[in-house]
Amino acid sequence: MCTALTSQQIVKILSLYTPMNEFEERVSISFIKSTQTLLKDRKESSQLLMDAKIIFPVTFPFNPSPVALETIQLPSSLNLNFLTRV
Repeated sequence: MCTALTSQQIVKILSLYTPMNEFEERVSISFIKSTQTLLKDRKESSQLLMDAKIIFPVTFPFNPSPVALETIQLPSSLNLNFLTRV
C-alpha cells in the first residue's frame, strides 16, 4: 500500500524488524524472499499514503456459540452492577 517506499527499503525494514516481546516472531527469511519476488515487478510511485477511497470487501464468518447467554453468571469482582438481565 505504501508505494513511496522502494522495494529495497521495504526489504530492509522487514529484515531489521525487532520484536517487542517474546510473543512476537522475527520476520522469516522465506517471507522476506517471497516479498522480494512480489516486489520485483512493481512500478515505483511517489504516493506515500494509500487511497482512502478504495473499499475492500471484508467478510467475517459467524460462529454461533453453544453457550446460552441466559446461563452466564458475571462475577461481582468485575463491578458490572449497572448491567441488568432482561
